[in-house]
Amino acid sequence: MKIALLSIGNELLSGNTINSNAAWIANELTTIGCEIENQITVQDKEESIVSGLDFCLLLKPTYLIITGGLGPTDDDITMAVLLKFLKIESEFDSDYWDQLKKRFNRSGLSITDSNKNQALKPKFGSIIPNPKGSARGLKLITKETTIIALPGVPLEMKSMINEFVKPQIIKLIKTRIYSKTLRTTGIPESSLFDMIKNQDEQNSNSIGYYPSAYGVDIRISNNRKEKLNNFADHLYKILGDNIYGEDKIRIEEVIVKTAIDKKKTIAVAESCTGGLIGNRITNVANSSIVFKGSAVTYSNQSKVDILGIEKICLKEFGAVSKQTAKQMAENVKKLFGTTYGISVTGISGPGGGTKDKPIGLTYIGLAKLNETSVSRFVFGQDREINKLRTSQAALNMLRKTLINE
Repeated sequence: MKIALLSIGNELLSGNTINSNAAWIANELTTIGCEIENQITVQDKEESIVSGLDFCLLLKPTYLIITGGLGPTDDDITMAVLLKFLKIESEFDSDYWDQLKKRFNRSGLSITDSNKNQALKPKFGSIIPNPKGSARGLKLITKETTIIALPGVPLEMKSMINEFVKPQIIKLIKTRIYSKTLRTTGIPESSLFDMIKNQDEQNSNSIGYYPSAYGVDIRISNNRKEKLNNFADHLYKILGDNIYGEDKIRIEEVIVKTAIDKKKTIAVAESCTGGLIGNRITNVANSSIVFKGSAVTYSNQSKVDILGIEKICLKEFGAVSKQTAKQMAENVKKLFGTTYGISVTGISGPGGGTKDKPIGLTYIGLAKLNETSVSRFVFGQDREINKLRTSQAALNMLRKTLINE
């Protein structure tokens, strides 16, 4: 089934707001076997919206999903433009207006006349309920395409897609496309491509590579589930423990589950990541079973006072060094009495680099019973990305240790 996406909003084109809605919808619908034919973003202007409608409908998609422009303000013109485009008249829904007034009153808010446009409905077509807000959606059927219009507020849009739109689409899918995403980290996209291509050039699966600061996701699709699963098994043999999970699972979820299963405990000493690793772990439910604490020792003095790092070590080797990372990992393990101690220290940038210690240089330590290992990494020039990549590399070291013990 072919789907077109039309996003409406000046804020999406100005760069003030990232168009996360389109990415979320595309991911949700491709997962159930749809094909996203095109996706465009247009301004909150009648001529722009009409141009977008013409473009999206040109290839006759089964569904056109529109987001944005259904609110109460002057620039929320999606319904008016869409109904005019389709030559459909609107009418006032007095029952819904009464519901809106009661809802506002319960919340202690006063409703204004500007909200009345949210009580309009098409004379021909369907209304899609909005369980999370006041702007209802529209379902309008043309000769070849079903048009769905939804509010742009992500919480509202997602609820309406999941409760009303997706179930309808699933019923209409004739040829199911199965998909699976294998999540990898620690191997560049080009290396993954060469490894997979060289192994099976005649593979009938559709393969996509999606790199990010966290690693590379490999998405496999096929209309035959058996072939999909066979190829996924083949990739597991090739890539081994470089695959940390499937679909939407995060590496920290894998770590918490594995540590719980193996009855292991974790403590973290962070410098350049400023608490990011501890934050990622504690975002996982039940992490308190295995995560015993962290020390964010950003300054040299805090490394000495909190972790007991030797002053001579800092003076001779510096805060960003193999020796300091080793002591940080060992001392945080001892401090919290855990199975493992993880440490990170590095130069995130954009300043602070030297010829011997460039921006992006990072040391990650992992202490366990009677053994400590330290790995050296050189990431890029971007501070925030360096922090993300450092946290991912540290978590990956911990994951590999957990699964191999």
